Amino acid sequence: MLGTQVLAERTGLHKTTVSRLLGTLTKLGYLRYMPEYGKYAVSNQVLTLGFAVMGRFGFGELVRRRMEEIAAQGDCVVALSVRDKLDMMFVELIREPTAIYLSLNVGSRIPLAESAPGRAYLFAAPEKERDAVLTELAQYHGEAWSNGKEAALMSALERMRRQGHSDSFGEWKPDHNAIGIPLYDPLTGDIYTLSVGGNASILSPERLRREHLPKLLSATQDIAALGGGSL
Repeated sequence: MLGTQVLAERTGLHKTTVSRLLGTLTKLGYLRYMPEYGKYAVSNQVLTLGFAVMGRFGFGELVRRRMEEIAAQGDCVVALSVRDKLDMMFVELIREPTAIYLSLNVGSRIPLAESAPGRAYLFAAPEKERDAVLTELAQYHGEAWSNGKEAALMSALERMRRQGHSDSFGEWKPDHNAIGIPLYDPLTGDIYTLSVGGNASILSPERLRREHLPKLLSATQDIAALGGGSL
C-alpha cells in the first residue's frame, strides 16, 4: 500500500497530478483505496490487462495449453515471464500438485542475471537494450559483477548461442535447475520467456534437456506460426 505523497516522490509528479491519476485508476477498478490506512493498493482488476494483452491472436490460449502439456510431465514448474527492470516477473505459472518447488506465484520476481528466464530474455533482447541492462547490472552488483557475476552471465549467453536455450543449474538457488527460451508476441514482437524448472535432485540438466526442451522448442514454433512466420 502506498500513499499520495510517496507516489509523488517516486514518480516525480506533482502531488495534485498524482491525486487525479489515483482517482481515475480507482474509478476504473485498477486501484483500491484503503481508508483505514489512507493509502492505495493494486486491485486484482489489473490482472485483466495482462490477460487482454495475452489474448491477442490466440497467443495466451496457445501458451497456456503448451505450458499445461509440459507441466503434465510432472516434477516441474512451467513459467511465462517478462522483464521488470533487473528482474523477471512471472505472468503465468503452471505446476502439478506433486511438484516440489519454491514458494513462487504469478507476480513473483527472480533475478535477471542468474536465472534461466533472465538469460533467455537478455539473449533475445535488442543489442541496445541488452547493453543498457548490462550497465545497470554492473552498477547494481558492484564488486561482485567484476568478481565473477559478469563472467558467469557472459558464459551463459555464449552457451545459449551454441545450444539454443538458456540454463541455470544451481546458480540462482543451489537446489534449483531450469532451462528457458524466448517467445515473441506475434503482433507486437514483445519478448516473453518460457521456462521449466524445479528441484535439482529431481530435475537434472540431462532430464530437462531430454524431456522438456523439445516441448519448449515446439511451443516456440507454434507461437511463431500465429504471426505467419518465424521470429
